[in-house]
Amino acid sequence: MNLFGELSKYDGKRIGSLHTLAQHLLTGDGSVDELIVLSCSEDTRIQTAATWVLKYLHEQNISFSQKQTNELIQLACKNHHWEAKLHILQILPKLKISSQECDYLRNCFRDQKNSENKLVRTWTYNGLAVLANQHSQFQSEVNDILNEAQHDPAASVRARIRKICKSLSWVNLNE
Repeated sequence: MNLFGELSKYDGKRIGSLHTLAQHLLTGDGSVDELIVLSCSEDTRIQTAATWVLKYLHEQNISFSQKQTNELIQLACKNHHWEAKLHILQILPKLKISSQECDYLRNCFRDQKNSENKLVRTWTYNGLAVLANQHSQFQSEVNDILNEAQHDPAASVRARIRKICKSLSWVNLNE
C-alpha cells in the first residue's frame, strides 16, 4: 500500500478517506513507522492526515513501541501545522513518557503554552499535566503553571484546566 498516496487523498476537511485508510491499517496492512515518517512531511496536509490516522489507530488501542513513542514525543515539539501538533498532543495522555524524554518535553511545553492557537495551548497544558502525573518531581511546577493558565482568555483552556483539576488529585487550583 502506498501510504503517501492514500494520505494525499485527504482534502483538508473530509476525513472519509482517512477513516478508510485507518480501518485498512487496523487489519495489519500498514506501518506505524511509515506514518510517523510521513508526519514530518513538508506538506501540512500530509502532516495532518498522517497524525489524524495515528491518533485514530491509538484510539482503537493500537500500541506504540517505546521507539515510536519517543518519535511521537519528538513530533509534539516540532514546528508542525497546528492540527498535526494537536493530534500528537491528544495522543500523549496514553503514552508512557520516558525519563530521557522528560526534560525535552517539559521545555517544549513551556514554549508551546504561549502558542497563539488556543487549541494547541489547551492541549499543551494537558500535556504538562500528563508529564507531571507520570513524573511527580514536576507536579509543583506544573501546578503553578495550571494556576496561571486558569486566567487564559480562551474558554477551551480554562475548561481543560478544570477537567485536569478534577481528574488529578495533586492539582490544587487557587480560586
